[in-house]
Amino acid sequence: MSRENENIFIVRINFYMQVGVMIHSSKKIAMIGTGIMGSGLASNLLKAGHSVNLYMRNPSRIRHLPSEEIEILKGPKATLFEDVKLACHGVDLIVLCLTEDDIVKETFFGSGLLSSGAKHIIDTGTTSPDLTLLMFEAAKQKGIVFIDAPMTGSKLAARTGQVLFMVGGDTKDIEVLKFFFDPCSKKVIHCGAVTNGQRAKIALNLIQAGLFQVYIEGFQLATKDNIPTDVFMDIVKQSAASSPLLDFKLKSVIQEDYEAHFALKNMSKDVHHAMQRASHLQVKMPLSSNLKAIYDDGIRAGLGNEDFCALAKINEQWNTNKLAIFKS
Repeated sequence: MSRENENIFIVRINFYMQVGVMIHSSKKIAMIGTGIMGSGLASNLLKAGHSVNLYMRNPSRIRHLPSEEIEILKGPKATLFEDVKLACHGVDLIVLCLTEDDIVKETFFGSGLLSSGAKHIIDTGTTSPDLTLLMFEAAKQKGIVFIDAPMTGSKLAARTGQVLFMVGGDTKDIEVLKFFFDPCSKKVIHCGAVTNGQRAKIALNLIQAGLFQVYIEGFQLATKDNIPTDVFMDIVKQSAASSPLLDFKLKSVIQEDYEAHFALKNMSKDVHHAMQRASHLQVKMPLSSNLKAIYDDGIRAGLGNEDFCALAKINEQWNTNKLAIFKS
C-alpha cells in the first residue's frame, strides 16, 4: 500500500470510529423549558448528536430565536411536544430549564414526568433548596437520579456551550452525565450534596444583582457631578472596580439595549430566594437588604421581561438623569 493510500485509509478508519462513538453514545433527552437558555442547551445537545424532545410552555416563542438556532431545533433529531409527559416518555435524561418555583413544582409533580422511565433528571434553573430537596426525594423513590445544576451565563453563553454549571449531587452521577455537560458548558463545579448547587447559585446572583446596582449608583453620582459617562467608564475599567459585568451590562445601559439575556423578573426571584436564605440562616446583609424593594419597583414599572440591567431605568427616574454618553 502506498503512503498516500495508507493515509487515506487511516483517515477513513478514524472517521468511522468517530461516527461509531457518536452513534453508540447518542442519548434521548427531554428539554423541559426551551426559552432563552433552554433553547441554547438543546441546540448544543442536538449538534452533539443526541435526540432531543422539546417542550415549550409557549411554542410560538420559537420564532423569536435566531434563524440558525431555529434550523437546528427543527432538525430530524428534534421533536416538539405540547405535553410534558409525552416529551419525557422513554428518554434517558430529563432536563428542567424553568423559572419560578410554582412552575417547577407543578411541572415536576403534576405532569407525570416521574413515571416516564427516565434514569436521570437535572434541574438547571434556579430553584429554592427546599423544593430541590423535595424533588430529589421524590425522584429517589422512583429510582431516578436527581441532581441540581443551576447555570450562569448569558443566552449567548448557552448558545455557544459556554455556561457555568454549579452542581449538587454525587460525583459519579456527574461523570455519567458528561454527555449533557460537555456540549453545554465551559466548566462544571461540584458544590457538594444535592441542593448545594442551588445554594451557591443563589449567593452568586445576589452578588451580581448587588454589584450592578452599586455600579449604577456610582455612575449616577459621577454623572450628576458633571463627570461624563464615557470618562467615568474609562476610569472604572482601568481600576480594581472593573469586571465582566461592567463591560457587558453597563455597555447595554449606555446603548439603551435591554434585550433579555437574564430577565429582570428572574433576577428579582433569585434576590427573593437570597433574602429567604439570609433570614433562615440569620445572615445580616445591610447593603443587600434593600435590593428586593428596588427590583419590585422594576417589576411594577413593567420591566420584568427586559434584561435585569433595565433596572437602570428606575435609577434614572429617581435621579432624573439618563446615563447616555455625553461630552463635557
